[in-house]
Amino acid sequence: MRKSNPELEKEIRTKTLELLQEKEPYEIGMRDIATQCGVTATSIYLYYKDKEDLFRKISLDSLSILSEYMQKRIDKAKSPKTKISEALKAFRDWCFDNPKTALLFMGKISVDTNADKETLESYYTCIRTGQKLLEDCIEKNIFKSKNPKLDTNIIVYGLWGCIQSILLERSDIEFWNKSIKYTDRFIEMALTALES
Repeated sequence: MRKSNPELEKEIRTKTLELLQEKEPYEIGMRDIATQCGVTATSIYLYYKDKEDLFRKISLDSLSILSEYMQKRIDKAKSPKTKISEALKAFRDWCFDNPKTALLFMGKISVDTNADKETLESYYTCIRTGQKLLEDCIEKNIFKSKNPKLDTNIIVYGLWGCIQSILLERSDIEFWNKSIKYTDRFIEMALTALES
């Protein structure tokens, strides 16, 4: 059996992400990826069972980077309420700074619904961070929620809907160049709803 080559595996993911910035996932085959990496398709199959497996690994890599970005912003915030606001703004800012990658892992690359529980949980790292922050605020009587997991999902995916409407230019044209103001308003509305 061949030994794995971490450098090649990293290169495969990097080059594949570059391809995904240029083409839709369905337009990319393993041979395209192999050509981009200067290896044979067989070499890629040593690391990934198929292109969907590779795409999902890239998606999880991106989510991990986003999670770290959010955590740095959260760590700088002082109050529990500010931590939630900063987490949402960090999620928003990262998506606007990395629009093609955000669109990939938030919609174009499917989740492996047959994955083990730990892998599935990795897809929800940002949600779980928000949920913990919300639960802390509830414990301190800052916010109210009968179901923090549900509320966190609604807020994060509602914010994603606002972000996506800007990225895809589906919002009112007036807001295309006011993405921060537009999404700040959603964050304000969401946090206000948790106060009542």
